Amino acid sequence: MVHNLRAKVFSKFEDALRELPRDALYIVLETYGRRLLNELEISKDKQIVVVLGAEDYGIPLDVAEKLPGERVYVKIPVTVLGSSYNVVSSLVMALYEIYRRLIAGKA
Repeated sequence: MVHNLRAKVFSKFEDALRELPRDALYIVLETYGRRLLNELEISKDKQIVVVLGAEDYGIPLDVAEKLPGERVYVKIPVTVLGSSYNVVSSLVMALYEIYRRLIAGKA
């Protein structure tokens, strides 16, 4: 069973950097992601932090590179090339996929 699901929203990136764990896996959900979310290997032994940017411009790569732990850049597949989901939809899909894989024992 999954425990300790916590959400925290930061309005300033600098505030987040002071509080984020150094040994977590950072899943950066962006259109420039190199892998698909469902291809990601997830470990139950590592804390997971899902990172999303602003609705209109996402999170720039140079900003994401400042995250303190291991980072993977993933995207959610879309059927229309060049389109994307809004931030809330993307977060829901990402959390569901992570949860599903942890519960199913595929992590």
